[in-house]
Amino acid sequence: MKKTIFAVALLSCLCASGLFSQGVSMTQKKLPFKKGVNLPVWLEYSRLNTLLYGKKDFENLKSIGVEAVRIPVWFDVWSDKDNDYLVSDECFGILDKAVKWCEELGLYIIIDFHNNTSGGSKTNPKIEKVLLKIWPQVAKRYKDRGSRVIYEVMNEPHFESGNLQADLSRWGKIQGKVVEEIRAVDKRHSIIVGGGDWNSLESMLKLPDYKDNNLIYNFHDYTPFLFTHQGASWTYTARIKGVPFPCDKDRMPSLPNNPTDAEKWILANYEQASSENVLQEPLDRAVDFANKRKAALMCNEFGVLMTCADPKERVNWYKLKCGWMDQRGISRISWDYTAEFGLFKSPSECRFPENLNVPLLKAMGYNVPEMKKSETWFEAAKKSGDYTIYQDGSAGLIKVETFNCEGSFATRSKDSDSRFIYLRDLEPYSEIKFLFQEACDFTSLVQSGANLEFYIKTRDKSIDLTVYFRDMESRIFPWRAAANVRGNLAKPDNAWHKVSIPLRSFADVGGWSEKTQWKNSEKKFTWSLVDALVFGNGKYQSAEGYSVKDIKIVK
Repeated sequence: MKKTIFAVALLSCLCASGLFSQGVSMTQKKLPFKKGVNLPVWLEYSRLNTLLYGKKDFENLKSIGVEAVRIPVWFDVWSDKDNDYLVSDECFGILDKAVKWCEELGLYIIIDFHNNTSGGSKTNPKIEKVLLKIWPQVAKRYKDRGSRVIYEVMNEPHFESGNLQADLSRWGKIQGKVVEEIRAVDKRHSIIVGGGDWNSLESMLKLPDYKDNNLIYNFHDYTPFLFTHQGASWTYTARIKGVPFPCDKDRMPSLPNNPTDAEKWILANYEQASSENVLQEPLDRAVDFANKRKAALMCNEFGVLMTCADPKERVNWYKLKCGWMDQRGISRISWDYTAEFGLFKSPSECRFPENLNVPLLKAMGYNVPEMKKSETWFEAAKKSGDYTIYQDGSAGLIKVETFNCEGSFATRSKDSDSRFIYLRDLEPYSEIKFLFQEACDFTSLVQSGANLEFYIKTRDKSIDLTVYFRDMESRIFPWRAAANVRGNLAKPDNAWHKVSIPLRSFADVGGWSEKTQWKNSEKKFTWSLVDALVFGNGKYQSAEGYSVKDIKIVK
C-alpha cells in the first residue's frame, strides 16, 4: 500500500483500564463529517477499472453510516499530456456520477489527485506543471456544486531527492501555488492540504501558512508500520510476518535469513514504537497545530493489511485508532473499502452485506446491517426477464476483469451519448471476463432458444476473437463452451455490427488453466453451472483491438 514515516503504534493492553488519557486536546474547527472510506482502484492505474463501483455501492456505504468517500484519481492516466493535460470526458463523466450520488445520499466526496506510491517511486519532478493544469479544470467543473465536494491537492508527495528539508520546502511552495490557482476559479469549496513526505504527520506540521480560511490539514497514519504492513510485498517488511499487536515479546517473529538493516531496526524498535504514549503524542501535536491555524484536521488514510495480521488484533487496532481520533475531533477516512485493507472478510469475497467484517464495523463505529443474502445478477435477471450483461458503461452486479490489454469500459463517440467498451493493444490471449459471481443455471435459456447478442466493431483484418461461457467446475477445471467471432460477424470496417449467437450453438471445446494448461473437451461443460462470459483474443497481437457494447442474453 503506502510508505509511511510513522514508526509508532497502539498498545491496547495499556488501554484496558481506560481507553483514553485525561485532558486530551480537541480540534476547535470541526468538519461536518466524522468518518468515511477510500474507494481506490476505481479511477487509478488504468481506464479498465471503472466498473468496480456504482450507485448501489454508495447506497450500501450510506446504510452503514459512512459520511464521506475519498476518490483517488490518477489524473495522469485520465489526462492528455500532449493536449495541455486536458482531463478526459470519460473521467469527468464518472466523477459527475459520483458527485451526484453523494449529493442525493447526503455524503461528502473528496476528489483526490492521486499518484504512484509504489515502492521505489518518486513524485514526478514536473508535478507542479501537471497540478497547475489539472486543478483549474476540476475546480471549474465543480465550482457551482454544493459544499459536499472537497478538493485534495495531492496524495503523498515524495520527491525523495535525498534532502528531505529541501523536498518539504519545495512541496510547500508548490502546494501554495495550487491553492491559489484553485481559488482563482473556486472560492467556496474546502481544499485538503498535506505534508511533503508521504503525507506524514511530521511533514504536515512543517507546512507554510497558506492564509486560506477554508483549508483542511491532513495526515496519513499506518502506525506501527511493522504491524500494519507485515508481509506486504511492496515494503521492506515483506519477509516479516506474525507480528502481534499489542507487542508481546514471547510472540515476536524471528529475524529473516540474512536480515537487512531495515529489518533489524524495525523489529528491534517495535516494542517502543507500539506504545500508547508514542502513538498519542503526535496526534496531540497535530491538534495543537490545526488549532493554531484555526483549521480543520483529518486523517484521510489509515488501516491494517488483512493478509498477515491476526484478525482480532487487527480489529483491536481499528477500535483504538478510531477512538483516539474521535476523541480529538479528527475526522477519519480509512483505506480502503473492498481490497486488502478493507471492510470485508476477504478481497475475493466482497458481497454486501453477507461478507462484511462485522467485528471491524463495530470497532470503527459503523452500523451492522441485517446479514441477508444480497441479490445476484442472475436472480435479478430471472425476476425481471432482462439478462443485460453490459450496457452504456455499466455492468450492474457483474464483476469485470481484463487481462493483457488496454482501453476503456466507458468510451463515448462524438455522435452518441451512449458508452461502450474499447479494448486495444491486445496481447496474445488477452481477455475480458464478465463474472456472474455465482453458479447460474442457464439450462432453461438454452432450451428456450435464447441467443447471446452484442454489437462489435473493429478495423483489424486479422483479429481472432472467441466468445465463451465458463462453468463453475472452474474451481476444479474451467471448461468452456465457445463460439468464434470473425468474418461476417465482425467485418473490419470500423462500423457497428450486431452479432446474435444461439446458446445451443456454443461448442464444448475444452478449457485451459495455468496449472494443467489446455485440455481438449471431455464433454464436462454444463449449462447449469455457468459463472462467466469471456471475450478472448487468439494467439495474435492486435494494436487496433475492438469495441463491444449492448451485451445481453435474449430469449
